[in-house]
Amino acid sequence: SRAPGFLGIKAQSELDHRYLTEDVGWSLILFTDLAAKLGVPTPVMDALIQITSVVLARDLRAEGRRTLRTLGLDGLSPEELAAL
Repeated sequence: SRAPGFLGIKAQSELDHRYLTEDVGWSLILFTDLAAKLGVPTPVMDALIQITSVVLARDLRAEGRRTLRTLGLDGLSPEELAAL
């Protein structure tokens, strides 16, 4: 942008950047996994994961880098998770 308020702010130079791969691919995936375990719908997070997967041409949910399973927490009940 050429707007004066944006001068000096540098965005990432490519889409395959940690803002998408980590923030969505690690954090949002975990949050939606936890929410599903608790029965909480996450339609906006799910949409962001899907859109980011399309933009990156990767299935971030299938990659499942950080989930309850990868953290060894998938066998815990909601009560046990809350006690952590």
